[in-house]
Amino acid sequence: MLNFLASEQKNDFCSKLDRFRSILAASLVFFGLLFFAIYKNQKVYNEIVSFPETVKTVSNIINQKLARKHTVVVAPQNPKFPVLSGSALDVDKFSAKSIIAKDQKTGVVLFKKNEYEKRPTASITKLMSALVILEKNPSWASSTRVTAEDLIDTHMYAGDTYTLEDLWNSALVGSSNKAIVTLSEAVGWSKEEFIARMNQKAKELGMSDSVFVDPSGLDPNNVSTASDLAILINEALKSEKIKKTVLMKEYTIYSKERKQKHHMWSTDWLLLGWITNDFADFRGGKTGFITLSGYNFVMQTADAGGHVINVVVLGADTNEARFSEARDVAEWVWGNYKWE
Repeated sequence: MLNFLASEQKNDFCSKLDRFRSILAASLVFFGLLFFAIYKNQKVYNEIVSFPETVKTVSNIINQKLARKHTVVVAPQNPKFPVLSGSALDVDKFSAKSIIAKDQKTGVVLFKKNEYEKRPTASITKLMSALVILEKNPSWASSTRVTAEDLIDTHMYAGDTYTLEDLWNSALVGSSNKAIVTLSEAVGWSKEEFIARMNQKAKELGMSDSVFVDPSGLDPNNVSTASDLAILINEALKSEKIKKTVLMKEYTIYSKERKQKHHMWSTDWLLLGWITNDFADFRGGKTGFITLSGYNFVMQTADAGGHVINVVVLGADTNEARFSEARDVAEWVWGNYKWE
């Protein structure tokens, strides 16, 4: 006989056992996941907390190594200022109407006489013209015909053909008026545009008392001051092209049309040694003369210690005086100033 009651009891026990196993398994999974989550969160937490310190430590190590390998020592940028240690110079001993001597590095005025008086610049104007011409980067080997038939000139004739290099050298060595005007026209600007650029560049350089009306300087309405022209000569001699040319003692051109050579000496008598001087380093100059300006001269020179000064002489009485007076001012500076 079958015992159905026993079978039911057995089935009930098995059912309870299965439920217990399920609950136990679920509990184990739950606590396992909980433990894993806590472990992972703690690890992430530790990493988050320690990461900045790790980066900081590594960064410090790298910076220390770089500092040892690439240490840069910046020297103080205090220029040595010229200080008058000797006797003052009497302005009345000079025939020039305006004079200035200026230290290049510090801008200190070392000697002055009517340095802000406006006067005709004459051919010193050619330095500004040269700066403007260089902005156009001309092809120096190309040729052009001389223009400006009505200009006074002893070096060339209108209609002669020369290279732009010949015209450049003639303008700055022999101070040829036709050469500089022809060259100004050859670079692609009209006369009005060229003059406008001359005046604009003067403003850019801080030459606030200067006006230019033609490239040659023959017009007496080209005016400036000794103070402004000290800026001009300093800027001009930054150009190696200008500096090299104004230090040429002589130059020769050849006219194919007239089949004739023409030799010219520099107008700078200090460069030629016709006015004696004891300069350790003469870096170049430019002359200028028309009747209304008198004899003008700008120059740059340096002593054995490398101190550079710009000297401007305007309205000297004679050709010789502009050079001798510029020399005397410079030599007085070297003998009476110390750079401290």
